Amino acid sequence: MPAVVDPVSGLQLYELSHRWGMYTPIFPGYEEIKLERITHHAKQGVMTHKITTIFHTSTHVNAPIHLVPGAAAVGELALDRFFGTGVVLSIPKKKWQLIEASDLERAKPQIKAGDIVLINTGWHRKYSDSKDYFGYAPGLSRHAAAWLVKKRVKMVGVDTACIDHPLATSLGPHRNGPQIKYLLPEYKEATGREAIADFPEWNPAHRALLEAGIPTIENVGGDLDELSGKRCTFQGFPWKWREGDACVIRLVAMLDPKGNVRLDAGVARKAATAANAPRASGKERQAVQFFDLSHPWGHGMPQWPSRANLNVRVVEFHSKDGLLVQQFEGIMHRGTHMDAPIHVAENQQSLTGYPLWRFFGTGVAVSIPKGKWGVITPKDLEKAEPKIQKNDIVMINTGSHRNYGDNPDYFAYSPGLYKDAAEWLVERGVKLVGIDVQALDHPLGTFLGPHGPGPAQPHLDVEYKAATGRHIIEDFPYWEPAHKIMMTNGIPGIENIGGDIDKITGKRCTFFAFPWRWPEGEGCALRVVAVLDPQQAFRFETGR
Repeated sequence: MPAVVDPVSGLQLYELSHRWGMYTPIFPGYEEIKLERITHHAKQGVMTHKITTIFHTSTHVNAPIHLVPGAAAVGELALDRFFGTGVVLSIPKKKWQLIEASDLERAKPQIKAGDIVLINTGWHRKYSDSKDYFGYAPGLSRHAAAWLVKKRVKMVGVDTACIDHPLATSLGPHRNGPQIKYLLPEYKEATGREAIADFPEWNPAHRALLEAGIPTIENVGGDLDELSGKRCTFQGFPWKWREGDACVIRLVAMLDPKGNVRLDAGVARKAATAANAPRASGKERQAVQFFDLSHPWGHGMPQWPSRANLNVRVVEFHSKDGLLVQQFEGIMHRGTHMDAPIHVAENQQSLTGYPLWRFFGTGVAVSIPKGKWGVITPKDLEKAEPKIQKNDIVMINTGSHRNYGDNPDYFAYSPGLYKDAAEWLVERGVKLVGIDVQALDHPLGTFLGPHGPGPAQPHLDVEYKAATGRHIIEDFPYWEPAHKIMMTNGIPGIENIGGDIDKITGKRCTFFAFPWRWPEGEGCALRVVAVLDPQQAFRFETGR
């Protein structure tokens, strides 16, 4: 497919993720993804899915803890691991062949220290629930992985279901296997040798990379062929899941054909936390500062007052299975997440209806302090500094993120946007909006109050009448107008912004906020990241 071009900057964005959702090919031995619509437009006025899935599906990143007990989880890895320059290497391989260190040494462009490395074997064209894709794929050899570790790359992705050769995994003669029993006699018939003799180690390449702290990406796909042989800029941020073994990601490559798109610079402060400060050497990474604007995701996180609790359970664990795999059950509208138009209005676009350029770009983090039940007005937005401009990504800091928790102050008594402010943001032509409160809309414009299937909390009307002398419906007559106005005009909305938002408030920054490639998706948890480049040292690659 052709690149998605940002209409303002001209930056080219390439999709490198496979679709996620129903009928996503599942690694043999794991449960199928389950999607159940638990709210419907006709009955509740909103549409929401309950999801049951492991995170080793579709295009996903593996954390060291997946195979290394006690190692870093996916949400603990430094943010600079998931953004930067690198290469897409064309290394075509046939059935059961190995990617060797010599292949990497010869590949063009040349691999450099600090690169993100994506390997195109051609196998992504076979992506499906098939023995070809899972059972006959190539894989990295232990020597190739060791070569990458020695080269000091920062992330490695392949267009196969596993970093390792399938016969070095549980699909073959190793721990928890063989999950595909016919592979062993087929290999013996084809080669005259036992698979265990040629592949005596379990996940050797994967373990070598993860033991070195190098995250791995499996099932790379999309427009990979378009980028083979090119040097690109990549992003693939996982969720802020501090216990996570893996995470589905939106992997995107960026090229700047004009060579003039830079990360936007803000006023330098000692703001990047030690955990998020770039660790790799080199002037480029020292100059760029990363700020996490996401709340932690995971079991026990605060939930909007409704049904469908979030649960995370361990499916496989180190002492029994030699690896960690966890399963998520719940809805996506928890923690820092993005809504799609289909969530609040029938016959509207899902997550994939937003073009990729909506999720990345420059913008502002503005301070608009508000107390209990305060309403953000067009005047507030007009006066905010730095000035909100057309095509900006806008992050709104009301101060409410400091109350984030399982408490009524955050959910029932927070401030919020409403109809007039949403119309102002549409008229201004912004690209994306995030806010540090429980929803894009004021809580009294949701079904916590007298809207839709509400009131979910009838006591709020009594309290509001006592405080103001009016019923809620008099001051908040519309049901979630900010959701509907912004999203049906193509502006994605992100709820529950948090993390380092105070550290970048009042600055112009560059933002990343990429949801999963889920064609039916009405919402998605995501990692929201802000970047400052005060030395103007980072340039996007041109593909040469």
